[in-house]
Amino acid sequence: MEKTAEAVVRQLGDTVAELAALDPTRLADAEVVDALLGAMRAGAALDAAVAHLAGEADSRRVWADDGSKSCSGWLGRAAGRPVGECRSVVRRARRLRAMPVTDQAHVGGEIAAAHVQRLIGAAKVNLDAFVADEEMLVGHARELRFDDFCRAVDYWCQLHDPDGAEDQARDRHEARRLHLSETLDGTGVLDVQFDPVGMAEFRTALERIENELWTADWADARERLGDAATDADLARTRPQRRYDALIEMARRATSVPAGSKQPRPLITVLVDYPTLAGRVCELSTGPVVTPGEILPLLDRADIERVVFDGPSRVLDVGKRQRFFTGATRRAVEVRDRRCDQDTCTVPAHRCDVDHIEPYETGGLTIQANGRLRCPAHHTGRRHRRPPNPDDEDDDW
Repeated sequence: MEKTAEAVVRQLGDTVAELAALDPTRLADAEVVDALLGAMRAGAALDAAVAHLAGEADSRRVWADDGSKSCSGWLGRAAGRPVGECRSVVRRARRLRAMPVTDQAHVGGEIAAAHVQRLIGAAKVNLDAFVADEEMLVGHARELRFDDFCRAVDYWCQLHDPDGAEDQARDRHEARRLHLSETLDGTGVLDVQFDPVGMAEFRTALERIENELWTADWADARERLGDAATDADLARTRPQRRYDALIEMARRATSVPAGSKQPRPLITVLVDYPTLAGRVCELSTGPVVTPGEILPLLDRADIERVVFDGPSRVLDVGKRQRFFTGATRRAVEVRDRRCDQDTCTVPAHRCDVDHIEPYETGGLTIQANGRLRCPAHHTGRRHRRPPNPDDEDDDW
């Protein structure tokens, strides 16, 4: 006998309750991993089922029975959820009707709601092209890390709507703002909206100073406590250190002599680099940008040429107009783009170049024997210095 929807939902609730009742501290490592990944996959499939139900409720207009003006408004009240969350579910349900490959992968728990939202955005850019490429894009969603998948979708959107991409880039630039509010007791709150290029320049400068402060804090802790020092013994918390770095940045800016030359951005042009969209146009920190966002920088930038022989070997790193040292390191940076550990997303500019075969045992300092390692993963192997907690790639 076919189960009723009520029975299926009740069984689902019982199963989830059983999972929640498990004591994870009693599970072996492999059991914890299997349960976690399985639960996340099931959660993605559940999100798809919720979208299907929301789509049916929307199309039947059951939400109008009590005078509601929209399905999302009705669902927000009925389920006790934020209307914005419900609106996202309903919109996803509507779009998935025209995205069969995406829907199938979502139902199977192979891709999450976040993947679906990015694919919906791509379909809105050019529906005909999306229909032709849906299988490929969903394949990227299944196989790539999420940030790499997003980058691939961004390039696909640029390829199929270059004018729209430039319009969005102009909107991002026009949306830039900074607001500094002074409170009654003389403290202040800083609220900033960056465009991608401005964010990259600001973050790079602030991180450089922040790392200096962390190094000083760690040296102080080691001087006081010796080998017993830990991150908890540092004189400043991470937010405090970032604040002090910002103030130090301001002090250094005011002390720069008049007429001094400003640092010049470095723009890297990748030649014959095999990509999903056929071109690369992104900042060293990762965000995909449009050619139009790069053009204003060219009159104050250095340009370098990088020629690839396949995705894993750089044939040549050309010199900039001004003298450029460290070509071997630069080749590894451009080739690897980030820490080579699969679970790490620390970008190249914050990584060390590590010898695959240790230098001490005869390893050569050449591109083929180099790899990017963030300080935490590098020191985990070498034990040269303690990891900087600020190297963790979390929300900034």
